[in-house]
Amino acid sequence: MNPVTRAVLLVCAVLAASPAAASVDEAWLEVQEVLSAPEGRSLQEPSDDLIKEAEEIDVRRMTPYAAALVSWSFANPEAEGSVLETIIAIDPELPASYFLLSSRSWRQGGYFESASTYFKGWMASFRYEVTRRHLLLSIEVWLIIGTTAASLATLLVMMFRTLRRSSHDAMTVGKKIFERGNAVVFGLVLLLLPLFAGLGPAWLAVYLFVCGWVYLAPSQRAVAIAICVVLALMPMLAESWQRSLLREPAVTDRVAVMLDERQLNPSALREFFGLKEDFAGDSTYHLILGELLRMHSAVESAKLEFQAAAVEPFGDARSLVFLGNMALEDGNVQLAIQYYDEAIETNSLTALAYHNRSSAYDLNRRFEQGDVARARARELAGGRSASLGVRGRDPRIRYPTVSSDDVREFVSGLTEEEQLRVGLSAPSWRSARQFLSPISILFWGGGLVGMGLLFIRSRWFPPARECTKCGKVYRLDDEPGESPIYCRQCVSVFLQRDLVPIDQQAAKLAQVRRWDGWSTVVRRVASVIVPGSAQIVQDRTALGVGIALVAWVALAGVIVWVPRFLEVIEPTMPVRPVAVVLVLIFLAAWMRSIIASWQRR
Repeated sequence: MNPVTRAVLLVCAVLAASPAAASVDEAWLEVQEVLSAPEGRSLQEPSDDLIKEAEEIDVRRMTPYAAALVSWSFANPEAEGSVLETIIAIDPELPASYFLLSSRSWRQGGYFESASTYFKGWMASFRYEVTRRHLLLSIEVWLIIGTTAASLATLLVMMFRTLRRSSHDAMTVGKKIFERGNAVVFGLVLLLLPLFAGLGPAWLAVYLFVCGWVYLAPSQRAVAIAICVVLALMPMLAESWQRSLLREPAVTDRVAVMLDERQLNPSALREFFGLKEDFAGDSTYHLILGELLRMHSAVESAKLEFQAAAVEPFGDARSLVFLGNMALEDGNVQLAIQYYDEAIETNSLTALAYHNRSSAYDLNRRFEQGDVARARARELAGGRSASLGVRGRDPRIRYPTVSSDDVREFVSGLTEEEQLRVGLSAPSWRSARQFLSPISILFWGGGLVGMGLLFIRSRWFPPARECTKCGKVYRLDDEPGESPIYCRQCVSVFLQRDLVPIDQQAAKLAQVRRWDGWSTVVRRVASVIVPGSAQIVQDRTALGVGIALVAWVALAGVIVWVPRFLEVIEPTMPVRPVAVVLVLIFLAAWMRSIIASWQRR
């Protein structure tokens, strides 16, 4: 049998044999008997006894007992509501009790109460350390998926929006170098360069996207560059998320929560106890472990840990106060006074040592010395010393506070190897290597190519224009008479009407109507398939990107987050309201996109 196993068995044996533990266990057994009794006895009295026993050792969260009651309530949905109220009383941070109570209220017609309790359940989900971690990780991957989908959709919209002008300029370059037949071939090669280089369709899409940056408005270019940056970072974020998911919280983090929230967590206690051989000479470790054992009613084991902490050089005076308090609760007043005296010798500013020594002197009928000690305690505490620390079984006794600050002090003194033993690991830069993954290279490499092309073309080869009337793609240097807004034919027909024959005007008007009809259909279809595309094309970039993000994130929530994560993280949570809200958000963004596409340009 290895040392860790022996240590775990020792803790279990002590927990079972401790007289103080028996009182909590007996109260819990009484609760179980009531739940299994066929005659339907009231749960009020045994649950009150359980809570009272926990209060005597200042335990505010009995998570294992609450989880057991949740399992029973989930299996017995028609049971009385007092069980759920008991769960909330013994652990108000456990979200399952709120969700079960919300479902019960809904079935009974208390819709307002059900909604209120449902909201409290969500708040508890972010307070409870287990569901909080899983919820935050699930929200992270949900946002990664939604943002990636929105970015790719916007990329495709911008690519197709500029494809006609990119093709026109590619053919123009070909005509300047070769004759017509060869010019078309060269233009196609230039346009489809990634395919001829054997890079594949993904590279082609990104290449056409970045080639179109020169045709975009400044705000659209900023969005295009941001898309490349976001998509290049996504593999690194996904890998970091995976690491966070697979890495369990360090035992020191769980111990810190137990101390701050006064929570029972036997599994974390056993794991922390299993480190005893590694940190046998660390007084802070013994102090923390002693308080955890005392919280779990393993009083005799706690005494051993406090004694180990007290004998260490430069030990903490609090361990002596703990020992004095335990001796005082056992009725050994003289031994308690001895421990308090040693604590004061170790640290003369320990207010709780004076406070508890005053109670010991009173029990020993040494009232004058008790008054002196009490006055000194108040002086050090700056007021009422009875409010310091946490209460003991005797309300007059106050125990020192051991908190997450002590855990941080313990961790700060660990070597790198010892940190690994408690589950801590140094920040890893391995996720940054994903920046060199094929997907990341595709987007940051494409972004660099796009900025280079934008610089070159802005200086030496200005982009082609698109007529706002008939949609014709033209270049300002092709023929004189063309404007940045209209092609030469539209300038003649609409600005020099008297100089153009009627039949040419009619033909041009028919062409304008055909283009307007075709572009309207494409714009409306795109707005249905890709929410926000109409606003992006109309240069309302911020609005379009916002609509796209909201729509795609909401859709990813309905398809991925709710069924794949929420139902698994908290099985008692009714997820239909969340799905309905996300569907409504998606429909609102989708309708906003469609309405914009039906407005006249």
